[in-house]
Amino acid sequence: MVSLVLIVVVVVVILVQLGMRLRDHRALSWHVVLMMVVSGASPVYVAARVLFPGDPVGAAEVQQQGDEVVLDVPPGHSLMITAALSEESEDPNSEKTAYHLAIEGTGWQSAAAGTLKRATAKGGPDIDTLGGQGVTEAGRRRSSELGENVQDRAELPGSGPMKVRVTNWQGTAAERLILEVVPAPPPGWLVWGVVALVVLHGLFLELREGAERTTSEVAFLALWAVFLRDGVTPLDDFQRIGLALVPAGLLGLGGVALMQYLVVKFGPGAAARAPAPGPGAPAAAAPSAA
Repeated sequence: MVSLVLIVVVVVVILVQLGMRLRDHRALSWHVVLMMVVSGASPVYVAARVLFPGDPVGAAEVQQQGDEVVLDVPPGHSLMITAALSEESEDPNSEKTAYHLAIEGTGWQSAAAGTLKRATAKGGPDIDTLGGQGVTEAGRRRSSELGENVQDRAELPGSGPMKVRVTNWQGTAAERLILEVVPAPPPGWLVWGVVALVVLHGLFLELREGAERTTSEVAFLALWAVFLRDGVTPLDDFQRIGLALVPAGLLGLGGVALMQYLVVKFGPGAAARAPAPGPGAPAAAAPSAA
């Protein structure tokens, strides 16, 4: 709950500052307010869904390579993978566990792969996450992130009976993996659609109503929702939530801000928005008679 409150505070601070600036420039129309509300609600809603997905509808455990379980997957659900950590020891292999799961449903296949590690893991031996099995686009690896990682989420492209088989298990940090079928976060196309809608609406309002420097900030919030969805699970700490701000800032306050500048500078009506010459500026020369 503290993580969600932190996200709400960040969103409110950004939107209040933006609203005060737009009010001072008399550009705070209801169109702008609506766009601000949508962009602010997006990371809060996504964070609530990924941090509190709801009760699992099915669960099973695996302990070693070769284990196989069958779970039933309702539509709109994903697979939560949680490590039950073993006792700490001096053995470097006890700092990490790499896994690869082959997932097969009726008419569809997928995979999940990752490296689960303790907060104390600094280096340790290199672990072959894939184990020669290869991984589909649904498989994700998050071993390069800082701090503890004891939970991953795998998206499932289908529903119905699902067979999960452990095809690789290396390291002893986890004594077993708990597999749970939980409600999935909003689909990727939806959160990216919100980003596109916010950016296009923001550029339109900047051209029409002079709501300057609005698009990049609301895009930053909408993009934060994208990276919260893809990188945060219920057991993640503030660090993961903060890490999601980095790519959102690069794309929103960097890439979108550049696009915003180019559209306002060279887009439709750019000449009309150019500042008028001062009283001391020389007058334009009259055309000479033929």
